[in-house]
Amino acid sequence: MVPLLLPLFVLIAGILSGPFLDPHFVWLCFPLALLLGIAKRRLLLITVFLIGVARRDAIPPVPPDPGPEAVRLIGTVERAPEWRGIGITLDLTIVSVDRHPCPGRARLTEFLDNPDLLELFNRLDLGRGDSVEVLVALRRPTVYRDPGVFDYRRYLERQGIYWTGTIRNPRLITVMARGWHGPDRARRWIANRISRHFENDNERGLVMGMVLGRTSGLSADTERQFQAGGLFHLVVVSGFNIAVVASAVLWLTRLLLRSRMIRLLTVAVFVFIYTVLVGWQIPAVRAAIMAVTFIAGRILDRGHSPLNSTAFTAFVLLLIDPTSIEDSSFQMTFAAVTAVIGLGLPANQWAFGHWNPRLNQFDNVDRDGTLAVDVAAWRVERRMWCERYRLPYAVVLLPWRFGQLLGGAIITTLGVETVFIFFMVESFHRIAPISPLLNVPAGLIAAVMTPLGLLLIPLPHLAAVPVAILIRTLVRLLLWILQLGLTLPHATMRVPSAPVWLWSIYAVAAAVIVTAVWKKLAWLLITGSLTAAISLGMVAFGDFSPPPPRDVVVTFLDVGQGDCILLEFPDHRRMLIDGGGVAAGRFLGLREESTFSIGEDVVSAYLFSRGIRRLDTVVLTHAHNDHLDGLFDVVSNFQVGEAWLGRNPMIPAYRAFLDLLRERRIPVRWVSTGDRIGEFSVLHPPLNYSNRKSAQNNDSVVLLLDTGNQTALFTGDLEISIPAPAFVNLLKVPHHGSGGTKLKVRSNIRVISVGANNPFGHPAASALPALRTDRYGAIQVTLSGRMPAVQALR
Repeated sequence: MVPLLLPLFVLIAGILSGPFLDPHFVWLCFPLALLLGIAKRRLLLITVFLIGVARRDAIPPVPPDPGPEAVRLIGTVERAPEWRGIGITLDLTIVSVDRHPCPGRARLTEFLDNPDLLELFNRLDLGRGDSVEVLVALRRPTVYRDPGVFDYRRYLERQGIYWTGTIRNPRLITVMARGWHGPDRARRWIANRISRHFENDNERGLVMGMVLGRTSGLSADTERQFQAGGLFHLVVVSGFNIAVVASAVLWLTRLLLRSRMIRLLTVAVFVFIYTVLVGWQIPAVRAAIMAVTFIAGRILDRGHSPLNSTAFTAFVLLLIDPTSIEDSSFQMTFAAVTAVIGLGLPANQWAFGHWNPRLNQFDNVDRDGTLAVDVAAWRVERRMWCERYRLPYAVVLLPWRFGQLLGGAIITTLGVETVFIFFMVESFHRIAPISPLLNVPAGLIAAVMTPLGLLLIPLPHLAAVPVAILIRTLVRLLLWILQLGLTLPHATMRVPSAPVWLWSIYAVAAAVIVTAVWKKLAWLLITGSLTAAISLGMVAFGDFSPPPPRDVVVTFLDVGQGDCILLEFPDHRRMLIDGGGVAAGRFLGLREESTFSIGEDVVSAYLFSRGIRRLDTVVLTHAHNDHLDGLFDVVSNFQVGEAWLGRNPMIPAYRAFLDLLRERRIPVRWVSTGDRIGEFSVLHPPLNYSNRKSAQNNDSVVLLLDTGNQTALFTGDLEISIPAPAFVNLLKVPHHGSGGTKLKVRSNIRVISVGANNPFGHPAASALPALRTDRYGAIQVTLSGRMPAVQALR
């Protein structure tokens, strides 16, 4: 029985309904609903629904924008600055802005690649509780406004972070009062106690991530490998770590303590200590609350319903923070726990439950008389065999226990993967068939590494050395297993979003599997598993791309300070011109994820969200980062028919791109002035174009599209004047609206791809008026009829 499941669903319904209901009406109805609930208990669900609505309405509104000018921000430092690559992030609780009270938090970024600036910043010795004044231009967190792209702004706002900014110089920070830095010093001391044993950066980054959840030391390549193998949950603090700590403490207390209550309370204390140790990270806090709820149920002799405890935990967390329902981490945490409890554990009991009577208290002869005849005979035969050859009973017990452990781990992993596959496809656009196989050995290794890593903290140096050697061995083994698994064919695949009807079939199949496990019906389990496997095969290989448009559709994606344009044709062809680049994120200084990439997290996310698997043509206008970098991920993630390239100097990035095209066996078409390819005419560069040693704006490939009814000109970053039509229906304004452009072409629609708050001052007044991606997000232009039709997608 799960009596709290229905109230949880009603609370969720109330939270989701909150934006659509008048809060005054809710409060008027609340007393009546409460009276009805007192009269009839089931009607209390109405009160729960209204509470959900009220909690959603209680979310504070975003404070007003202070404007583009620098302000004097006074705030309190929440924690010691965190290093991210060549810079730091500084989280402040805002006290006032230009002496006006202002609620919320701010996340400030400062790049410290200059040694002098780094020394200045270190002298400030900022830490928890410091009151500081900062001269900084505040802005709302920049978000890439393309359908299907992660809403970074909303993610920060759920944490109360309404403002971001880039500190130009440490001299703009004034320390007004000092706080107590004790917790910061303790965290640094703990981190040093662990990290001092690992000289290899990659090994140190993995250990710090797996033990303390500090992923800033992980390289981008390592993170991507763990993501590809479906193992990234092991290198960040999550419910897995809490479960490992709780299990380790419980095992130790069983050896040392007799009182069941004291053992459980000790586990709760150590779970709390570990949560503090990792800095109150949200996933750890969530898992800790869940663990304490389970422990409380055990102490009160109500531990028989773990699903009910899970529902209670979710209920409490949603009451505290109703916006967490939007957080994929929240959803995945409870999906994983529900999968383990609702599918993994009963499946293990079905598969291996009959082993327990044979193995439990194996040396207890008196117990044989209480067991079935065949079970008792099995135990007697094996005890006699051990006594005959004078072997300890462990010779029999260990292989069976290991098989039970291994089989249970495989079944539990498959149960979790059954639920997780939806999140992996829709959130990360990835299927990793190798994941269930990798998660078993990787999970066992991680389960050993976490307590061993924590053991390095109290141990003196000499005693810690052999422990560190063992951890290094385990890290290398983990990396070897991961890299070996990823070399297998189709070990990991990138997939687009699947339609709702297909997920509905899969959900029914999953429900059939759960029913089969609980009812112990093998034929039903086979039926559900086959249906689920067929559904996933369709997700992995099916074509769910949108139908071709009636007219040519041009979509200018919002990639910040860069270019990326998708063209779709009535004959189902798709062309991508440029792919944006990481330069945009570097200019803005707002991204803290070391693996963030415009090509992966923006361009690919948009294409995948539309069900697209194939691009017939990819065009690189020129080899600047804000046009080239994103194409690396695009070419890796999608089937590409051919690539069009102009004349570019052999700089390292361009050479790497050519190598990738060769590796992916993508044909290259070298284009130059005068080429006619279908509806396209190439206007630049000429065949005899001479490059400089570095990439230049004027290397740009310029394409003229003629649909028969309308024309469009795609100009890259061209700044010189070239022979071109005097008028086109659609013009992509060159070089993000730079004032230095000499190409003058009239048009019905002008579009500028430009980043918000870019450091170049783009666009110039001379490039306006035009539609801008920094204001409208993704802009879609349909070349139909006499005039192009325009739509902002988000």
